[in-house]
Amino acid sequence: EDDAEADVDFLSSIDICLVARSDVLLMQNWDHVNSILDSLNQQPKKIADIDFSRVRNYFLEGQGAHWRQTIMVSQFTDPHILSTFRRHAKNIEGQLKIRQKVPADDASICDVMVRVKQVFQRVACQAVSEAGANRLRYFSEHVLPKLVRLKQKHTLIYVPSYFDFLAVRNLLLKRDADFVSVTEYARVSEVSRGRARFLQGRKSIMLYTGRAHFFLRHKIKGARHLIFFGLPEYSEFYPAVVNMLNEGLSSMEDFDGDGDISRMPMSCLSLFTKFDAHQLARVVGTSHTERMIKGEKSSYMFCS
Repeated sequence: EDDAEADVDFLSSIDICLVARSDVLLMQNWDHVNSILDSLNQQPKKIADIDFSRVRNYFLEGQGAHWRQTIMVSQFTDPHILSTFRRHAKNIEGQLKIRQKVPADDASICDVMVRVKQVFQRVACQAVSEAGANRLRYFSEHVLPKLVRLKQKHTLIYVPSYFDFLAVRNLLLKRDADFVSVTEYARVSEVSRGRARFLQGRKSIMLYTGRAHFFLRHKIKGARHLIFFGLPEYSEFYPAVVNMLNEGLSSMEDFDGDGDISRMPMSCLSLFTKFDAHQLARVVGTSHTERMIKGEKSSYMFCS
């Protein structure tokens, strides 16, 4: 509802706020979570039915947020969740954050079963607000021209954020690229038609959103080249998408008759910035992440 008309008096005396499965809420609309937390412990607008003798003094003084215990539980650490926690966890006893370090042997990259060289490219970025624009600029100046020049087909581009998807889609439209999109908002008929054209090689590029994979778990067939525009939030998504390479292409000829596609070389490229340390740690491990974020080199390769 409109903030001016919303009745949030029933949230004025919250003592304990538990945000469970924050990672799942993040896959929907995190602005709703921020909006609800903003509405907690406000002074009530209607006082006709209030027995003030039963109201604690700190609520009457407008200090309820400083006595409230805010608990946020998530499967992984994410900058959006941390930002919300720092903003709304105002308890007078302070804040406590617990996160798990990921050993290299437990990193999700160990679950990749396809033999492919996985290149991680660090994109220069000075502010977290510029991360998406800087990745798009790098993709536009270094990655897309190569795809166009080589006329590379069977290229799957995984885009974790829907806002980044819109930016990449508009860029491809501007460059007259031959592509299809699979999103969480597309109709089933559109998805089926796009997947078939991509498998047959009639469309060179497929854009695949992270939320589409979260909700629908498509098994994309026809990919020989994979580009992660950003690293997935869920670590298990990385090997799941990489293992799709060469799926459905065994002994299959291209739509244009270019020969057996399964014999063509495969590639995997992941773009990241220094602000993607949490996602990167879940994929390659904490120790590798520190070296990749702070190292002099900007490109790192892992072989499976």
